[in-house]
Amino acid sequence: MRSLPNRINEDHEVSGKFYICSRMTKTLTSLLTVLLFFTSHSCGHRSGPVAYKGYVVDNNVKQMVDARVSSAKGMVLSSMDFRMYENDSLIADTYATGKSMNECMTMTSMQGDTITITGWLGMFVGFGYRIELFGDTCIVDHFAHSDAEIYKLKEKDSLEFGVDVPCKHYTLTLAEKPNFKKGQVMEGVIELKSEDYFEVANGEEKRCHIELTGYFRTDPVESIDDQLKHTGGK
Repeated sequence: MRSLPNRINEDHEVSGKFYICSRMTKTLTSLLTVLLFFTSHSCGHRSGPVAYKGYVVDNNVKQMVDARVSSAKGMVLSSMDFRMYENDSLIADTYATGKSMNECMTMTSMQGDTITITGWLGMFVGFGYRIELFGDTCIVDHFAHSDAEIYKLKEKDSLEFGVDVPCKHYTLTLAEKPNFKKGQVMEGVIELKSEDYFEVANGEEKRCHIELTGYFRTDPVESIDDQLKHTGGK
């Protein structure tokens, strides 16, 4: 993520005791910096957000998730807000209406060193986001799918039932850092803006993109093999 390196301008024209004082000050400053570094990284609980390459860890986001995620009959229901555009015209905006989509599904799996979190709205026709976490970074994209071949990523592509769309930008905030072990529950907020993609329906082609905010809590993370055992798969 972003970093702001500290830049120190040195005056090379000092001499005598001022030079000695300067050297001592720099030494003390360096020692203090190292001490603060190890102190901050040895604490088990952090009061503020910690930025990694692809996401931010901030335990305070848990409060937002608790307010937006519910459960029904043992199933976790996530929440989503979005603005949907066709040919740069806004056609749907849950932010403005205040009517969030509160019955979104979330699916999580772990394969090797990668955790995949998928959140979506709808069944045979729908859209959502996919997060792939690995190490200190991740890949985030938007997807849309239908029961008819109406989507394509590029204007000259062939039509397909679904499309995976890269993000122009995104911000992922997690309540805790992934440990990539079975049993961890992932909670967080994803905000994204997708690149353009195309939808062709009733002979009319439309250029689309979406902005969305997803609030999610997963079931305890487990491997794909374990999930197949639960469902009787081979």
